Parts: sequence; C-alpha cells; structure tokens
Amino acid sequence: MSSTVRLSQVMIVKNEEKNIEKALSWAKDVAIEQIVVDTGSTDKTVEIAEKMGAKVYHFKWIDDFAAAKNFAMNKATGDWIAILDADEYMQKSDATKLMALLTELQNNQSKQSKNYEAIICSFIDLDDNGNAINVSVNQRFFKNSPHLRFVGRIHEAIAVKNSFEAENITIYHTGYSQSSYADTDKKERNIKMLRAEHKRDPQNPDIMHYLASSIRSIDTDDAKTEAEELHLKAFNCSGAYNIPVRQLAYDFLIPKYTEEKRYDEAIRMCDKAIADLPKNIDYLYYRALLKNKKNDFIAALKDIEKCENAYLSSDALMKTQLLVPTPLPLYYQKTIATEGLSDTQALETCHEIIKIILSDNIYEPNIVGPYIRAMAWYGEPDDKILSRLSVFYDIGNPNELMFIVKAAKESGAIEFTRNILEIVGQMIEA
Repeated sequence: MSSTVRLSQVMIVKNEEKNIEKALSWAKDVAIEQIVVDTGSTDKTVEIAEKMGAKVYHFKWIDDFAAAKNFAMNKATGDWIAILDADEYMQKSDATKLMALLTELQNNQSKQSKNYEAIICSFIDLDDNGNAINVSVNQRFFKNSPHLRFVGRIHEAIAVKNSFEAENITIYHTGYSQSSYADTDKKERNIKMLRAEHKRDPQNPDIMHYLASSIRSIDTDDAKTEAEELHLKAFNCSGAYNIPVRQLAYDFLIPKYTEEKRYDEAIRMCDKAIADLPKNIDYLYYRALLKNKKNDFIAALKDIEKCENAYLSSDALMKTQLLVPTPLPLYYQKTIATEGLSDTQALETCHEIIKIILSDNIYEPNIVGPYIRAMAWYGEPDDKILSRLSVFYDIGNPNELMFIVKAAKESGAIEFTRNILEIVGQMIEA
C-alpha cells in the first residue's frame, strides 16, 4: 500500500555549516517539506540550507529553546513532524522504515494506532571517530497536533500520552563527541539559563538535575560537590518529576560513590535507578560490580544473568553506555563472581567467551578499552591486567604496549595509562 503520510522535517539551527547538509539529506526523499529556523547564524548555514531546498525562517534568539522549536513546528503542514537537531541524522534505509511505520499506523483502524502521538526509536551517540559511545532511546517524531508543543526554556520536552516503540529505527547523534564537549560557550550559556530557571522555579527537580549535570561538566571538586548536592536535593523534592531525567543523577552519583568506596550508598542508588529505569541495563551491571566488591557473589551473578539476557534480547529497546560496543566488562564481572564462588567450570567458560570476543577484535581500541577499564576499576593491579592481556598481545613489544595504552586512555583508565607509559619509556631507553 502506497504511503499517504505527509512528513515535515523541522529544525532550529545556529552556525551548523558542518552538519546542516547531512542533517537535511536523510529526509530529502521522504519529507514533503524541510523547514530550517535559524537563530542567528554567522556562517554558511542558511546558504547551504537554501541551496538544498529547505524553507528557511529566522527567529530572534530569546534564550528559549521551546519557543524556537514551537515556532518551527507551527510552520509544518505535514501529518507528522520530524524534529531532529542539526547534529542528528538517520540512515536513508531507516527513513524508509519510518515512512512504512507511519503508513501502517495511519492505515490501522485500531484505537491504539490512532492514539499514538510520538515514535520512540534507538538513539546512538557517536564520538569523533564515528564509534558508538552510548545507546539510549528518544522521541524525535510527533503527530502534528497543536497540543503537542515543547515546554521548558532549556532541556525542552513534549508531554506525550502514548508513544510507539520502533525497535528497528535508529537516530545517530554526533553532539557528544569530544569536540562538542570542548565548546565552553555552550556550557556557560546552559549553566546561565539553568540557574535562571532554578531561581524562577526552585522546587522543580528536573531543573535541578539538568543544572547539576551542566555544572559537573566543569570538572572541578567544587563543581562536583555542588552537583551532588543539587542531585540529592532534587530526589528529595516534592515537585513533579520526569523519571528519565533522573538518569543524569544516577550516571553521576553511582560512579562517584563507587570510586569513593561508598558502596552501600552506590547500591541504594542502583536500586532506585533499576526501579525507575528498568530498560537501562547499566544499573544492573553497576550493582553486580558493587556486589562483587562486597563479596556478595551470588547476588552479583543474579544481576549479571538479568543484564546478559537483556543485552542478548531484541524484545525491547535496550539502553546502555557501559556495554557499548561490547559486553566484555559484563563478562569480566562474571569472572570475578565465579572466581569468588570457586566455580572453576563457569570461570573457564567466562574466560573462553572473553577470548572469543577479543580474538575477533584484537586491534579495536573500543573493544579492548572497556575490558581494561573494567579490570582497572575493580582494582586489578597493573601486572595482573597485563598478564591477562598477554594472551592476545606481546607485552614485551613497545608498539603492542602503545596500542594498549591508547585503548586504556580512550576508555578512561587514566592511572593504568600513566603506569604503562612509564614501562614503554623504560623499554625505549633500554
């Protein structure tokens, strides 16, 4: 059956000449119109958008993302609206799947299908090299209805009653690359806007979580302390809250408490996270890691089994950052638990799985790195980590060690990186 669904693509932009062509290309063949609302670009963003056939409108920036996006949505004439940012895109094959889904929902006469107001799909953050660093879900496609509009001057959102989960459709996001994180002006702008929002609405827990997340990106002890206080205050706030926003707190507090050896506090935070966000398997992994640290190996294995089943299942949209792009850290925790229980048969199975995964990707830093990070985080001494890696690498070869160093650094195992660099230096001097 041919598609009669009319899709409008809209976006707000400012100085996106590096991204705008890719951002518009995916929808070129499926959207009836492409609407670009510029908020003050000084580069070639507008020129490129116009050359690609987009309708370009101008909106004076008033420190209000919702106002700008709603202005853009009000220009749309389609049945559905795709509102992706300029640093987000889809594969054209996924755009085709999207149109097929929208057509199916439109032609289906059931009450359920008619009531869907948004599409939830997989959302993958990419680093500067195009590697996946986070898998989550997000809403970027909405029915074009006047009551579906953004709320919130920053970290704006649309309140949707009924969404369809599209497991086979993916959006890619380049906005969390290292170069994007280096944009100090955006950090300062966001913190300024969020502080103003917090002052205006001091009991709003979502604003507190967002402000805490922005502040901690400054990466100083004072900033981390203020962020922790804000996150905890938000948890105790009586105001209405958005459960997914709490992930900002969990993703900061659980690792922080773990590194500070505040294991009981970290476990309690994992319990809350698992209850709030059951599809995010990172919290099962974290709780297993923490149970291992407390020598509660039976409980750790139970969480690992749940995490493993979810990782291997395609029944639901899974969310994970820690296990992208490999489950190696999970299997490492499994070796810790089976070792602790003296289950030699299960331990051997874990080692074999790790060997198989690594053997197929021996020189892929995004495979090796998480494994190193998991071992270092658990407190494995450097010599034991190198001993495990010696199964795959010639650790007497400086070039092989430099690859290990690179993988460790990119994964965040900084102390291990420094120590192995010293060994490399000694080898070269000798």
